[in-house]
Amino acid sequence: MEFQVLGAVGVRDDGHSVSFSSRRQEQLLALLICRAGRAVTAETLIDELWRERAGPAAGKNLQVLVHRLRKTLGDPGRIRLDRSGYMLCARTPEVDAWYFADLAEQGRAALLRDDAHTAATLLGRALALWHGPPFAGLTEVAALAESAAHLEQERRRALTARIDADLALGLHARIVPDLVTLLAEDPLDEATAARLMKALYRSGQRREAVEVYRRTRAALVDELGVEPGPQLRGLEQAMLRGDSDGGPPRRDAETPCLLPPAVHDLTGRDEELRRLTGATREVRTGTPVLCVVSGMPGVGKTALAVRAAHDRRADFPDGQLYINLRGAGPAPVEPHDALARFLRALGVSGTAIPETVDERAEVYRARMSGRRVLVVLDDAAGEGQVEPLIPAGAGCAIVITSRAPLTALPAAFRLPLGVLGEDDAISLLSAVTGRPLLNTDGTVHRLAALCGRLPLALRIAGARLAARPHWSADRLVERLAIEHRRLDELTHGPLSVRASLALGYSGLGEPGRTLLRRLGLLETPIFAGWTAAALLGTGAGDAEDALEGLLDAQLVEYAGTDGIGEARFRLHDLVRLHAKERLAEDEPPGEADAAVIRLIGCYLALAEDAHRRQYGGDYTVLHGHAPRWDPDEATRARLLAEPAAWLRSERLGLIAAVDQAARLNLSETCWDLALTAVTLFEAQGHFDDWERTSQTALAVAMHAGDARGEAAMRYSLGSLDVFRQRYTAAQPHFDTALRLFELVGDRHGQALTLRNAALIHRMCGRAEAALRQYERALTMLREAGDRHAEAHVQGSIAQIHIEHGRAATAASLLDRALAAYRSLGDQRGAAQILNRMGAMHLSEGRPAEAEAAYREVTAAARAGGDLIGEAHGLLGSGEARLMAADHDGAGRLLASALALATEVGEPYVAARTRLAAGTLAAGQGDEERARELLSAAAGDFAELGMPVWRSRAAAALRALGEVQAFPH
Repeated sequence: MEFQVLGAVGVRDDGHSVSFSSRRQEQLLALLICRAGRAVTAETLIDELWRERAGPAAGKNLQVLVHRLRKTLGDPGRIRLDRSGYMLCARTPEVDAWYFADLAEQGRAALLRDDAHTAATLLGRALALWHGPPFAGLTEVAALAESAAHLEQERRRALTARIDADLALGLHARIVPDLVTLLAEDPLDEATAARLMKALYRSGQRREAVEVYRRTRAALVDELGVEPGPQLRGLEQAMLRGDSDGGPPRRDAETPCLLPPAVHDLTGRDEELRRLTGATREVRTGTPVLCVVSGMPGVGKTALAVRAAHDRRADFPDGQLYINLRGAGPAPVEPHDALARFLRALGVSGTAIPETVDERAEVYRARMSGRRVLVVLDDAAGEGQVEPLIPAGAGCAIVITSRAPLTALPAAFRLPLGVLGEDDAISLLSAVTGRPLLNTDGTVHRLAALCGRLPLALRIAGARLAARPHWSADRLVERLAIEHRRLDELTHGPLSVRASLALGYSGLGEPGRTLLRRLGLLETPIFAGWTAAALLGTGAGDAEDALEGLLDAQLVEYAGTDGIGEARFRLHDLVRLHAKERLAEDEPPGEADAAVIRLIGCYLALAEDAHRRQYGGDYTVLHGHAPRWDPDEATRARLLAEPAAWLRSERLGLIAAVDQAARLNLSETCWDLALTAVTLFEAQGHFDDWERTSQTALAVAMHAGDARGEAAMRYSLGSLDVFRQRYTAAQPHFDTALRLFELVGDRHGQALTLRNAALIHRMCGRAEAALRQYERALTMLREAGDRHAEAHVQGSIAQIHIEHGRAATAASLLDRALAAYRSLGDQRGAAQILNRMGAMHLSEGRPAEAEAAYREVTAAARAGGDLIGEAHGLLGSGEARLMAADHDGAGRLLASALALATEVGEPYVAARTRLAAGTLAAGQGDEERARELLSAAAGDFAELGMPVWRSRAAAALRALGEVQAFPH
């Protein structure tokens, strides 16, 4: 099978054309081809194919499109789907674009070996594959337009290389038409002009060759305001003198090339290389081109910049300058010394180099004026270091690499580099190891991950495998998996990840070094900026400055914003390891633990305040006397403007803080933070987090002999079991909590435990026992001044009265509870009372009033992110619609309630919803569906230990055969 994209997109199978059934099929195939055998994610394909028109069914539409393209190709195996995405399975010679790239690379390699005949043959075969503009007619797809531009650039490179081979073979006249076309496409290309002049001159057309020089000079002067470079001028002079071959002219001392060797196996940077080399060709009037390549240590900035400089040498015939400014280290190169080096390279004798920086910069600018020179300033510390090294006029290009983005440099093209994608990381490992089958080894994915997909680390790992052919990838993975030895393993000869990171660390100021070390203490992959102040023990402004310094040094990465608009940051895995090493080596004794204690204390202070703002005070929670670390008032106000949202954004941080408090045996801090975090876990249904943190704090409290802490965590775990409707498991926790609270004299703790334990009696059908326990709790809560818990108990007592037909008694209790919650500003508590009011209205046969109450419940729950509350509101609204005979509306609401209850793991709401939905199905005459739902509800209630509700479901099942269908 042959795939063609170098011209109109087409497929031939056994010499016959394959017909596409839609334009979308052509676009999909082209997108797979332009990735050159690598996988493309479904998200990328959807975005490219449908853009803003991609709707909720876009994923299904893509699957259908892939299915149809497979049918068109007649071979389903041609398009493979794995966890990385979709991939075209084809051999290189089957795809003209891939085969072109392969032949062109072989041809250029032959030319470098001075094998002009082989080069001309291979490059000729490569160019013969072209039949028109690539992806013709499909370039409205952005990715295909970019790929087409890249292919055109590669075609020009291949054509230029073939012309060089033909020149070496003496085929001068044959290449003139191609050179005329190339120069017409880019009249400022001095290298092409030189080739055309040579071809004409050696074909006996000296006058035409000199005319090419004159036209090129005129274009350069008109467009850029510069004269041709010395090579082109020398070539003209040689032709005017009548030299035998018209060149090449001798390079003089003023045409330097200081570039280090290029990395020829540069991998995974094709797009970045295309963009960077394209930027250096930009034509600007009166100013040079500035390009800034930025990124973290070891990401491959130098390799990319030097490779781009080598690829563009012909465009800068007056020379290429390079200097390593050592900006990441403690002693950056001074502009004074850098200018001296450049001036000597440009032919200025040592005695003629002025003393001051300003004078040297003046001579440098004068020497560069009117020339086309490429300048690479590697590892710049900042704008001040590079500004004296930037020429003043047009015609030059400056490529700067730096860990900082150097945003103060005006009109610069900026190219930030990140780590490699997984496929590119594996390709680099394969290239460096020299093991082409390495990418078929599943272990290589783990190897790439342990290297953090950082090019320097990947090169080191690959070099170690290359040096040890008896090692498997598994062997190196085992060694790298030992975290404290990983940086030791990522060293090979002069290459070292640790040395690269240490250079950046040594170049930081003291606040920055301290913060980087202490960021290694964090146990979450992403962190908020406010944590820096707690780690440093400073004000927000000083901490922010230190963090910004780490961002500029690319030792910390920006990771976006969270749900409250706060900036989030991350450390690369290898940077984190280095930070931990420096922490162990450089941090004064006791300072690391003090920083962690401040961080945990800050989490506790903020979580406590978030609870207070949500509940209207320190209600329904117990606190200890562990130290807090308070952020400044402005930070606190900003973070807690939406307390529930802050808790959601810091869920992982709260869990990590509990774990860190446990490791430091800070019992009171640990249980206080775990209990306060229940504010989040309960509302969001994070029951696994609730259980893990409470169990962790319980173990610490028991080890420390902290009876109140143990009681608090027993109360927490019992409450969790009640939420999970595990009443049998909850009771022992409550019994122990009550005994311990009584032992330490904590009446508030006793009251909260009695309140939640009473629910077990109510749900198990022991209404009178529940009422007695609620009344006992109510007395203690009034003593403790816990207005929130008091209102909650009033609502629970009202619910018992509702369930036993005493709506009038319930109404007064609910009114008092609702007023209390609203006075406290607790919308979630008010919603819970409204939920009970809805149930009361349903018991009185008033569906309209019930639905109004439930709508308020749903709205309040959504506003506060309370998923469980939302499920309750949807269930109640569905029951109200069912009572009002709005069967379609009831069905929609009950379906939503069931989906949400299942999602958050709320079995009671799910069982209630199935009971209501089963009743609806029975009334609609769908007996099979009704039986299925009612049987499931009865089973759920039995499993939950709720006999009253199980009896209701069983009664509905028994009556199923007697139910009259709803009238239509």
